[in-house]
Amino acid sequence: MKNSALYKILGGTIGFLVGIIAGGYLGLVLGGTLLGGFDIYESIGMEGYELTTYIGSVIGAVAFALWGIRIAMKLSSQKEK
Repeated sequence: MKNSALYKILGGTIGFLVGIIAGGYLGLVLGGTLLGGFDIYESIGMEGYELTTYIGSVIGAVAFALWGIRIAMKLSSQKEK
């Protein structure tokens, strides 16, 4: 039982870190591509690619953390059998 909790924590942490990097990268690419031509700096105080990088990092961190926990649960249930 202790190993199962450890796997969940480890999977969630690794997923969180990978999600920050992957989500930030995708946000940067999509924001630079799609929002690069708009002048939204005057209205919100930051560039479009910068905003999408932050939003992508948050969404990626949450999604990949949940995905990492799910994978860890599957792997721990296979090892217990």
